[in-house]
Amino acid sequence: MAILQTERDSEALTSAIWKARSAGVERIARRVIIVSITVNVVASMGTFNTAILPAGLTYLQQAVALLMWSILIYASAFVRPRLQLAFNPDLIALLAFYTLAIVSVLWTTLNAAAVMKSAALAMTTFGAFCLITRIDIDDVVKATSSGLFILVAASALCAVAVPDIGIDHSWMHNGQWQGVYESKQTLGFVGAYLMFFSCYRKMTGQGWLAFLVAFLLASTCVLASESRGAGAVALAACALLVTSMWSVGCMRLYAILPFVMCILAGLLIAYFYGTGYDAIHIGDATVNFTERTFIWHYAISHFDDAPLLGFGINGFWTIPSIYDYFEQNHGWVLDNYHSGYLAILMETGFLGYVLFAASVLLFSNKVLYLISARSIHRAHCALIIGFVALSFQTNFTETTFLRSTMFTSVLLVAFLLATCRPVPETDF
Repeated sequence: MAILQTERDSEALTSAIWKARSAGVERIARRVIIVSITVNVVASMGTFNTAILPAGLTYLQQAVALLMWSILIYASAFVRPRLQLAFNPDLIALLAFYTLAIVSVLWTTLNAAAVMKSAALAMTTFGAFCLITRIDIDDVVKATSSGLFILVAASALCAVAVPDIGIDHSWMHNGQWQGVYESKQTLGFVGAYLMFFSCYRKMTGQGWLAFLVAFLLASTCVLASESRGAGAVALAACALLVTSMWSVGCMRLYAILPFVMCILAGLLIAYFYGTGYDAIHIGDATVNFTERTFIWHYAISHFDDAPLLGFGINGFWTIPSIYDYFEQNHGWVLDNYHSGYLAILMETGFLGYVLFAASVLLFSNKVLYLISARSIHRAHCALIIGFVALSFQTNFTETTFLRSTMFTSVLLVAFLLATCRPVPETDF
């Protein structure tokens, strides 16, 4: 009997040791994931100024971002899932859209850039799944905010101490801050995201000093870069966040905004397709959003060349005749749709846009269901709704949908996945 008792004690001790080691490994893996998020944000949010990183080495930013996603995916194997996803229509539609986008490279010219973007999109989409199922949303926000704060602080320092780098001296933007980036728009939207996340962290317990430092520094960069669109979108998103925390009715109303924006974007695209105009005409006024509508008109004029499945990921501007013709007619070309909705339509076709809109409709419906069932933390629900609305508003004039390495673009996928959950009974 004494021998049997000794054996049982030995087995219990061995089990306790292994459990302790497992818990220790999980803690380390979780910290690795959080650090990788911060580094990823710093590396992936936009192209650095050539005075900081020469133009020939900009690929290093994407390489670092993909390395961080690789580390995150590997580390997630040692972390127990915190969130289970349910294979319901909302998840199926979202996966169908991203699968179509990834495989659409098959009907491009299969150039190296398109193949790499497709592979990167596959990796980061899986990384979004690993991120949201292994790490608490508040930890993700904290790590993301840290990376954004580093970028904003470095940009402010550059603008003040090294104005030859931090301030745009071109004739069009003379005197506007661009910070560590090559364009003022990038700095504006980085600041806007930090304003939004700072507001969320303050509402969930962050101290006033930390909030004021981050929020005021971010808003200063937004104002100094004169990114009026970014500032307006950020303030609107913060207002959505605050009112969602005050009123469930507001939260329900805001939940349908992403689908409404999809419809509005579709109507805007239909306007250019049906009229053939290269600007919006309202009475005697002409609106071209700093000549963005020229790009929209040109891209839409080629829609009939590949209406159902589109040109494939990264498959439009890489066609020499399309690229050169625009440059010859306008004297410039940005290799950018300046509309995330148009990017989806042109690269994945009508089918892709329908799948995207369906996934957004199911997202809105699922959020309403989760609110009614009180099956999602209220602050997390407000965060997801506000961030998705911020992202969808941004994509009217900028392209962040289907960006394969930009962290906030992948975070959007993670937040959409966060709602693809079963409906357990939890506190609201």
